[in-house]
Amino acid sequence: MGLKQRKIGWWRALHRFLFPAVPESIVGAMQRAQFESVRSQVPMLLAVAALNTCILMAVCAHEGMDFTNYGWLSLLIVYCVFRIGFWIRRSKTPYDPADIPRLLKMTIVAALAMISVLGMVSALTFAAGTFDSLLLVPMSLGFGTVSIAHCLYTLRSAAIGTLIMGLLPSSIAMLLIGPFEAQMLGLAMLSVGVLMVRFVAAQYNQLVASLLLADENRRLALTDPLTGLANRRAAMAALDEAVDEATTFGIALIDLDGFKQINDQFGHPVGDGLLCAIAERLRGAARKGDVVGRLGGDEFIVLFRNVTSETDCAARSNAYLAALAPPLILAGVRMPFGASLGFAVHGVDGAEVEALLHSADQALYAAKRIPAATQAGQARSVRLAA
Repeated sequence: MGLKQRKIGWWRALHRFLFPAVPESIVGAMQRAQFESVRSQVPMLLAVAALNTCILMAVCAHEGMDFTNYGWLSLLIVYCVFRIGFWIRRSKTPYDPADIPRLLKMTIVAALAMISVLGMVSALTFAAGTFDSLLLVPMSLGFGTVSIAHCLYTLRSAAIGTLIMGLLPSSIAMLLIGPFEAQMLGLAMLSVGVLMVRFVAAQYNQLVASLLLADENRRLALTDPLTGLANRRAAMAALDEAVDEATTFGIALIDLDGFKQINDQFGHPVGDGLLCAIAERLRGAARKGDVVGRLGGDEFIVLFRNVTSETDCAARSNAYLAALAPPLILAGVRMPFGASLGFAVHGVDGAEVEALLHSADQALYAAKRIPAATQAGQARSVRLAA
């Protein structure tokens, strides 16, 4: 492996450590967790930064320095106070989830910029012997840095960057040019920084693991365990959401014909296999935005989003039944099943979920009573013969 390749490999490894990939399924939940943590912690972090700046200015004044040499630090205090007010107002007002990534990025940039300035000032004042109490500023900044990194652990890159920029400059200066006591304290600061990096990484990984577990629990709570489709709870929630959106949509109820006979003749394992195969075909027929669920037994439901008309809903219903039409072989036997479908359109057959389900259910049972060959006039009933 060439030198260039080794450098690229090292850089990628560092990038993965600072910015670990988050599973796509929890990206939104991760950003919300980070934002809630930041929203509650940042005012305190800014207060710590302002306090450290005040300490530095107080030391400068005590040492008799000309105010023109350190007065600019007051701008950092003003900035911290301004940002504290911003985050306090933000905590009391609703926020747009779309703004979360931008606010998190602003927080990372602001935290790293402030701690970098303070870290370099601390190292330069120590190296220049500006103050009689050489260790006051580096140790004060060290305590503040650890506190900030601890509170920013949900923003892994910000927390680790804070530790590096807050501890490293002063520690190096203390190790290289300080007296023995300063060198030992510099070494101690570096060891604390390494331990804090490990702590931040472990806490961040625990956060990811907890969000993954919550996502898995949510998925299991909303998924039919046999077919992997949306279960009754998830399907009803999707219908309620569609009603709240006040857009035209349709629903279809699909019931298998002859399923009980298949269970009786071939056994429940074959019946379960049939349900899974039917679910896979329905899933394959779904358009983007459709919700396909299993209500229980051999009854399925489909939510059609963005329905343009009754004719459109009828065509989409027929497409689902057409997906079930090809012969299905299980255990070496062609399964003798059929299917009946009834659909309803929001705003035409009802405005509420209960009314729509009632209309679709009536159409479904009309399909079961009337032979498939004579259903041309049944606008909302479709049947696939066994």
